Amino acid sequence: MNGAAHILIVEDESIVAFNLQQRLSHMGYHVPDVAVSGAETLSLVAQCRPDLILMDIHIEGAMDGIDVAARIHESYPVPVIYLTAYSEDSTLERARKTRPYGYLIKPFSERELHATIQMALERNAVEKALVASQLLLEQALDAARMGTVELDNATGDMQLSSGSVSLMGPRTDRAITLANFLASVDEADRQGMAAQMNTSAMPPHKFSREFRVMPEGQETRWIKIDASPLTGNRLSGIVQDITERKNAEIRLRQLNDSLEQLVNERTAELHQTLRELETFTFSAAHDLRAPILSIAGLSAVMVEDYAEGLGEQGTRLMGSMGSAAVRMGELIDALLEMSRLSRTAMAPVEVDFSRLASELAASIMEAEPQRQAVVRVAPGLKALADPVLMRSLLDNLLRNAWKYSSKKASTHIEVGSYAQDGRQVFFVRDEGCGFDMKMANRLFEPFNRLHTQAEFSGSGIGLSIVKRIVARHGGRIWTSSMPGEGATFFFTLHA
Repeated sequence: MNGAAHILIVEDESIVAFNLQQRLSHMGYHVPDVAVSGAETLSLVAQCRPDLILMDIHIEGAMDGIDVAARIHESYPVPVIYLTAYSEDSTLERARKTRPYGYLIKPFSERELHATIQMALERNAVEKALVASQLLLEQALDAARMGTVELDNATGDMQLSSGSVSLMGPRTDRAITLANFLASVDEADRQGMAAQMNTSAMPPHKFSREFRVMPEGQETRWIKIDASPLTGNRLSGIVQDITERKNAEIRLRQLNDSLEQLVNERTAELHQTLRELETFTFSAAHDLRAPILSIAGLSAVMVEDYAEGLGEQGTRLMGSMGSAAVRMGELIDALLEMSRLSRTAMAPVEVDFSRLASELAASIMEAEPQRQAVVRVAPGLKALADPVLMRSLLDNLLRNAWKYSSKKASTHIEVGSYAQDGRQVFFVRDEGCGFDMKMANRLFEPFNRLHTQAEFSGSGIGLSIVKRIVARHGGRIWTSSMPGEGATFFFTLHA
């Protein structure tokens, strides 16, 4: 239906964006550009005015996809379909408030993508047609009398214009009674219309009412009367046929119901898949833990008790095997921690970030008293969040800053916050080795590391845990860094 529709992709993962662009081109859509941040999206929308936007919720910059969609909705009525790998209730609730045209849970099939786009374009076309129809009706009412009705409540007599007669149904004359008029009104609407037009119990008053009529031998029509009081206990009104608009509203409501049902079905399927995946991950990691620990323990015993028989090379190889087993054990523990975070129910309360960060920093520094270090924590940092998850979040960020500052003569870490667009943004800043921002999109992926194990040890999963905790609180996380000058991690919470 809309083979030439222009679709803007908002996705900060370059591989995902390229794949999506190829799939859309294959379907026959035109993709003018790809945006990675909120600011770039707003600029491109103003320039090319796309027919539809595929919006990832978690994107680069201070605004997430939901914030950007809200800004677009205020300025340019472009339909938005959300793309995301997360389906937390808080995120869905924020997304629904922007009146999206669809919600695709990653990963999705080409068929789901095509169907959702087609339904969104059709819904948008119906809405545009509805707006155009309403505008034409208003212009017609301003330019000509489409149909009039007058009622004398003292006598019950009514006078219909020729236009009103044709709308209400064929009649032999234009002079009828209120009873005759109400007889043509659908039974479901008759009592309400009688109460509006009969002024025996109250003075005539201005009103606007929609109702159905059943002309003999014709389909049911929707009629609207806009009436105003006249002197002498009389009413005068303009009559118009709104059948097309009502049918469009019914069609639009059916499309909305269909889209909502699709979103609910996909969300339920995602929840089930995530539960099954988390259960499998937990079981597999738990079952692997025991044999890995046995390998690490046995290799240590071999080195300690049989070093002479193993020889220098054998001892070295056995030590390497033990180190690898210990490393594997750490990765399994990290997997178990991620599974635990996903399975734990949240219990948001007011969390004292300043106290929590100070306690964690003191514990980290006590473990390496020989290091020259200063950790500054701003006072009065508080937020509504789950205290257990916040302890894990701050512990991972502080240990990350501590680790990547280890090669500097002194360690300086700062924990604070600032206000942005009415929201509190927390940050953890260090003056460590830093990194190239071109690699920033890899930071929060599990087991992705920007440094070798020899340079800095670790499981490569700490920042993934942090991102998952932030997402569960309906917030977002981003970073800023320069090689050799340290890094700053920013995050928001909307528990």
